[in-house]
Amino acid sequence: MNLTWYPLTPADLPVYNKYYSMTDTKMTDLTFHCRYAWDNVFKIRWTILEDCLVQISDGGGYSSPFMLMPLGKLSSEKIEKIVRAVRPVFDEKGWKFRILDIEDSAKSTFEKSGIAAKMDYKEDSSDYFYDAELLRTLAGKKYSKKRNHWSKFLRTYPDYSYEQLSPEIFDECLRLVRFWASEKGIDIADTSESDYYMIKRMFDHWDELQARGGAIRIDGKIVAFSIGSVGKEEIGFIHFEKADIRYDGLYAAINKLVLENEFPEVRFVNREEDLGLPGLRKSKESYFPIEKIRKWRFVPN
Repeated sequence: MNLTWYPLTPADLPVYNKYYSMTDTKMTDLTFHCRYAWDNVFKIRWTILEDCLVQISDGGGYSSPFMLMPLGKLSSEKIEKIVRAVRPVFDEKGWKFRILDIEDSAKSTFEKSGIAAKMDYKEDSSDYFYDAELLRTLAGKKYSKKRNHWSKFLRTYPDYSYEQLSPEIFDECLRLVRFWASEKGIDIADTSESDYYMIKRMFDHWDELQARGGAIRIDGKIVAFSIGSVGKEEIGFIHFEKADIRYDGLYAAINKLVLENEFPEVRFVNREEDLGLPGLRKSKESYFPIEKIRKWRFVPN
């Protein structure tokens, strides 16, 4: 079968979302915004097979080549046909075939596909999934520490201001990312450590991507910002968040303010994975996720 593969562009958002809307998924990796932001690394190519949107990548030197879980209404029969059509593409290039980011809800469908394969997941890659209203209000006893952090932020920086992300402040936001990287001794060109160019990619196509976000300004300077999107009607996704840690409580403040102002309608929020970093894991767990979204990997024998 001769397949035509297309690069991922902002103009593909409508067709992507057509198939995404039919997919039972809560993970961030399958949102268009995540895929496009990171496409300067992964260089996704997509096609339509069995009325599903199928994506493959050479890994971009960041990982081994992969195919993502197809978007659309899946069945075991469709999965088997898709694998048999796509696997020769990998074989021709000498790539080991594997499918990543399979939702829990689709796991049994893959297992029944008739293709002998190993399925596993890495806990470090699991997304943190929260009740959005609790993060907006910080209500309840278990959020008492977070409310205290928020109160302290208000007392310490009473003249702070919040503003919606717009092209007028993107340069200031990118300046903050460069400062954040320099403080950590990170080269912004190192995509294994820095998300500078992923953030810039979203800023460069902001209106087309229909992304959302907000920033905090203190003493006239942007000191924190957050970028997100809505993939499903009930779910918001926070893709990038940066703050100048010299200002106490900024991460807690930007988390709360962005959800209040830019995602007032969502019931849930996905704040992505912890990458196995102890500090990041502690931070994400401190907001009491209601679920961790596992991402299964399917590796045929």
